[in-house]
Amino acid sequence: MLDAFDTPAGHSALGAQTFIPNGSVTTTEGWQAWAKPRGCSWIYMFMQAPGGGGAGGVSGAGTTGAGGGGGGGNSKLWIPACFLPDIIYVRPGRGGAGGAAAGAGTTGTQSYIALAPLVTQASLIMTQAGGGSGASATTAGAAGAIGVIGSQGPWIHAGLYVSFAGLAAAAGAAAANGAGTAIVVTAANCIATGGAGGGNGTGAGGAAPAAAAGFYPAMAGGVGTTGGQGLTGFNHNKKLDFGPNSAPWIFGGGSGGGGVNSAALAGRGGDGAWGCGGAGGGGSSLAGGTGGAGGRGGDGFIMMMAA
Repeated sequence: MLDAFDTPAGHSALGAQTFIPNGSVTTTEGWQAWAKPRGCSWIYMFMQAPGGGGAGGVSGAGTTGAGGGGGGGNSKLWIPACFLPDIIYVRPGRGGAGGAAAGAGTTGTQSYIALAPLVTQASLIMTQAGGGSGASATTAGAAGAIGVIGSQGPWIHAGLYVSFAGLAAAAGAAAANGAGTAIVVTAANCIATGGAGGGNGTGAGGAAPAAAAGFYPAMAGGVGTTGGQGLTGFNHNKKLDFGPNSAPWIFGGGSGGGGVNSAALAGRGGDGAWGCGGAGGGGSSLAGGTGGAGGRGGDGFIMMMAA
């Protein structure tokens, strides 16, 4: 848990705190508690789901680059404080692991906010799935879905609730010696992107994101031929606070690993920032080469505030 005002947990001004994954994130472990401040009237909850892991690249004549992992979506709930108990439990999802050479990435785990440290229907306030994993056969990881009304508790109907899907990842190189696909940000509500695709052979990894995104800085993928490494996503490991210098609250997926055209190791895909997808690893256009590993998906986080 990150306390926005450097005061003991449960005692910060207006109860404003940000939670990140803590230890195991199985459905029975990894829960953290938030204390509702006395006298507050409203509670605001923001849930950013984690990203999926990028896939590992493959090797051999005629092979391709690996796909990146999908970005997580986000949900918000603004609800009268009187409807909720004094202690609320949160469990942010963990980002998916990147795939080893020729292996698929892992999907980000589910995030939860609940009345008790349980994922039963009676306990749930809000939940959202993480971003999808990338596949080594060029396929990009799917975007994290919006929060599904039927799988959540009745509390979202007692306040103002909105949920957005994440951003899908980019595909890997479609042919030998091809470049990985860059991330293109198309959703105005998106604060976390998918990961870029890996290149193959002489092809470079995909950029993260494409320069046309405007408010995201363009970061090149790993160079081809020599297996350059992809870069970590924009605002990777950014401190999640509420201070005057905390902006911008936008995060980027990793850039793709570059390919090799020799019996060497292709580039690793870059890791995703908070809620973002890891990038796909580069591939080798020769049978003696080794595909690069996929980048790790960024962890999710949960913000709790009161007024």
